[in-house]
Amino acid sequence: MSAGSEDRSSTVAADGAGATLNHQPSASQLRAWLPVLIWISLLFVLSTSVFSSANTSLIIVPLLHWLLPFASPSTIALLHGLTRKCAHFVNYGILFWLLIRGPMAGRPYSAFALCVAYALLDEGHQIFVPGRTPSLYDVALDSSGALFSRFLAAAMAYPLDPVA
Repeated sequence: MSAGSEDRSSTVAADGAGATLNHQPSASQLRAWLPVLIWISLLFVLSTSVFSSANTSLIIVPLLHWLLPFASPSTIALLHGLTRKCAHFVNYGILFWLLIRGPMAGRPYSAFALCVAYALLDEGHQIFVPGRTPSLYDVALDSSGALFSRFLAAAMAYPLDPVA
């Protein structure tokens, strides 16, 4: 190694730039984010006009009529709305779970914060989508799903019966 190369490497190391220049995410780190990115992409598609209430009613309402043939139209409408709201809860519970089982293992608070941030972005996106309306209530449902998933993960980490 020449003296010139030693000087250059010591300069890079001294100013701290060497750490950022040489840091590249490993394949396993990228692979850990893949399920999260796929799920977030699905959530983005679910917040488009394709999955508006009017469009989901074309599938959910006939299914509810088939499952509950004697239900009144108001009951079917209520169940359609509840199904859509439960989807918020479940979808963000799954997002949280994917985060803590993957790239954010051991960082549940960061994973929860990311879920809440994405819920806000997702609802903000709906401002620009015809047939959709943003709602802080939906952000609360999304956050509740992520929080429930956090409680579930914590409960699974500790056995309920201390006697083994």
